[in-house]
Amino acid sequence: MSGPKAVWVLLLMGAWAGAALAQSGATNPPAPASTNAPARPGDDFRLGVGDKLLYWIEDDPVKGAEPDTVTVNALGNATFRVTRGSDLSITLNVAGRTLAETAAEIKRRLDADYYHDARVKLELKETTPRFGQVLFIGRGTRGNMLQLVPGEEKRIFEAVFQVGVNEWANLRKVKLIRVDPATQKTETKIIDLEEIRRGNRANNIILQPGDIIDVPERTFNFGG
Repeated sequence: MSGPKAVWVLLLMGAWAGAALAQSGATNPPAPASTNAPARPGDDFRLGVGDKLLYWIEDDPVKGAEPDTVTVNALGNATFRVTRGSDLSITLNVAGRTLAETAAEIKRRLDADYYHDARVKLELKETTPRFGQVLFIGRGTRGNMLQLVPGEEKRIFEAVFQVGVNEWANLRKVKLIRVDPATQKTETKIIDLEEIRRGNRANNIILQPGDIIDVPERTFNFGG
């Protein structure tokens, strides 16, 4: 036997021996559980930078009372140990993946070289705020991007003037372009910011991540 599987057999033998000495005949503890109840995201939750995961393998020869805490780094990568008994690990890019997709990929990698049928457990421990963005286009605007802070309401009138407009901006014909997440259809609405300025705030719409705001310039007719 040679290659990764041979190395893995040696690691398992060492791990079992170390575990036997450490436990001095004690029985293995039950499946690991965090002292703090992990968050329960929906099945469609996508992992992002800064998220923290609880990770363990039920087949790990070295048992532990607590799972590993794994953090998604700035590149979207996360590193998962093959066993508590060694520094051997696998690194995956998990940004944009669900927990189920990530666990399935970890299992595939483990089964390829180390386990016969690894039982991978992965839970979300902590999430980081997701900052949405609004894109500004058009010759009447002074900026091109606005970041939306989670939990903080931002409406179109305040957003446009926060980013800034020039003296030629046509504030009566500002376009709000939005893709409906359910139908994926693009919807465009013309917003009169001058009317909002005068007190009619009915169209002072709350912005959503992914919105596009087109601030045009006024047109002038110099013909006779």
